[in-house]
Amino acid sequence: MFVVSRARQRRIAMQYSIDITIDKNGLDKIYDVHQTVTFVKSVNQFVGANTFSYYYPVAWLAFQPLESNNVSWIENYYMYASTTVLQSGNVIKMNSQTASVVQTGWLYTFANGMFTGAQGGGSPGTFNLYNGMATPDFSFGLAQYATVNNTQTLAPLNAVPVLYNQGATFTPMETVSIFLSSCSANGTVIPDIPSNALTLTLTPKNPSANVGFNDTNNEFYIII
Repeated sequence: MFVVSRARQRRIAMQYSIDITIDKNGLDKIYDVHQTVTFVKSVNQFVGANTFSYYYPVAWLAFQPLESNNVSWIENYYMYASTTVLQSGNVIKMNSQTASVVQTGWLYTFANGMFTGAQGGGSPGTFNLYNGMATPDFSFGLAQYATVNNTQTLAPLNAVPVLYNQGATFTPMETVSIFLSSCSANGTVIPDIPSNALTLTLTPKNPSANVGFNDTNNEFYIII
């Protein structure tokens, strides 16, 4: 276990939110086919010398919608380790995770089944990992809390295999893809992000968005 300094704890993190409105016809169609509203959040991943910016997509959130939905989150992240096999349809179980919010520029070492953090040991501006566990095979990634219709949940954003004695970095972005899927649980490994997904990029100047659902083509769209 590690301790985050008071200075770090006082860092003000941005809050982002998306409101989604779905009418009765849309809800009837979604519930009839037992699908969910699914969010995938973009994370740049580097393992060793390889870039995995699009590798094993993970459904961060998958929820049954209401007529009026609100999804919000704060840009705080946790690092996790998992022994879940990364194949489509599997739900990632976080077998170990950092006890506190991770900090950019720190190096987080996974050894003896847990994470420890060292300030200044990693590349600045990103979240840094070193895998010190020889067995079993682990995948790593970031997890983030979200509040979905007033219910808070912590779920994985991404997942990538990292070998023993290998390092990785994770750089999350406030880019979210929204679409319908058959996922029934947060943290589900999916085969791909559909081409008709609505992709939103939020910024500190534009931290929120209003989204509607077109039940003719079954796509989400931005409400201007």
